[in-house]
Amino acid sequence: MKISLLTPPSPNAEPWYPTFEKKGVKVYFNSVHPECDFIMSIAPSGYFGLLEMYHNTFPHIPIIIYLWDMYKTIWQPPIKYDWPKHIQYCKDAAEVWCPSNEVIRRAGEEGVDTSKCKLVKTWARFFDYQGEVVDKRYILQPLRAYPNDKNYGWLKKAAAELNIPVYESQNRLSEEEFQKVVAECSFMCCEYHETSTGGLTLLEGYNLGKVSVVSDSPYEGVRDYLGDRAIYFNDNNYEDFKAKIKETWENTPVLDRKECEEFCKQHPTLDDMVDQMIERLEALSN
Repeated sequence: MKISLLTPPSPNAEPWYPTFEKKGVKVYFNSVHPECDFIMSIAPSGYFGLLEMYHNTFPHIPIIIYLWDMYKTIWQPPIKYDWPKHIQYCKDAAEVWCPSNEVIRRAGEEGVDTSKCKLVKTWARFFDYQGEVVDKRYILQPLRAYPNDKNYGWLKKAAAELNIPVYESQNRLSEEEFQKVVAECSFMCCEYHETSTGGLTLLEGYNLGKVSVVSDSPYEGVRDYLGDRAIYFNDNNYEDFKAKIKETWENTPVLDRKECEEFCKQHPTLDDMVDQMIERLEALSN
């Protein structure tokens, strides 16, 4: 099998390339060959112009979309993509692979046929922290800023009112610095109404025994990753959010790290994820 894989720089998607090849799938990375069986593209992506160019050149090659994010907060400035074009390619694709049921739900609301949307959970980059896992008394918010999310700013507001320190990593840390702030936080929080996975750091942190406070919104994809192992607040009630932060701060759960690790071992690995993608490609080829 030959595939074209179109993706911007990504620590989560770029490792697919060597893993596909290890399993016997020839990959044309950010390029295409006329004999490719599929063109596979990450979305949303600034590389969609590349998909458009290759699709116009080779219209006979079916498209697969891995729809990483599908929430309305990134349809508007300062994070803005050409959503009519993204949606049209999702509608035209042979299949749309989604990291959570939240993404499938939102795709359906935007007119994508959900019968061709398949749940393909993304792998997490669990790390073996070499330092000491401790509680240095701060809340970690590991996601980038989504200013258009209806709950944006809730954590800063609650933390200021409760006099609790918060650290926002904002995707600006080195790998070593990132691991350290996860290993030393009291707990993590994603206040957002809508995300595709809640941020994989929440799962990676759980592997170290760190709990997370998250929204119970039906558009919050973390439920597919942490299930009942997170602390959920009422998405429509700031005071409930603040109360959950206060309670979790004053009575921070001490989790059994070994049990957390066992739970995380059930999550799809990079190999598992690529195996599922190959299985879907083979099914579409028959």
